[in-house]
Amino acid sequence: MMRTCSHCQKAFTPQELSREDSKGLEAERKALGLEGVLFRYYSCSACGFADIFVDIRPLAGEADDAFRRRRDELEGSLRQLQGDRVEVVLVERP
Repeated sequence: MMRTCSHCQKAFTPQELSREDSKGLEAERKALGLEGVLFRYYSCSACGFADIFVDIRPLAGEADDAFRRRRDELEGSLRQLQGDRVEVVLVERP
């Protein structure tokens, strides 16, 4: 999946993936027991902004309405994480 900067729309390169930040976010996710989500942190070399992509997918056997509720709750929580130069982007995956 091609990811683009939400600020300047530049396509991210593999070098712009911040592996350390992504690992830290993933460690926090696991510690919180969150399942069905994946965090990836990218820093844009063109504009200096960062995007945290949160991929969410249905859990095995999860009903559509339960998935929608979980997605809506996660989206509400993510809005609180927005920073001055950081955008959190929720991506729904099959």
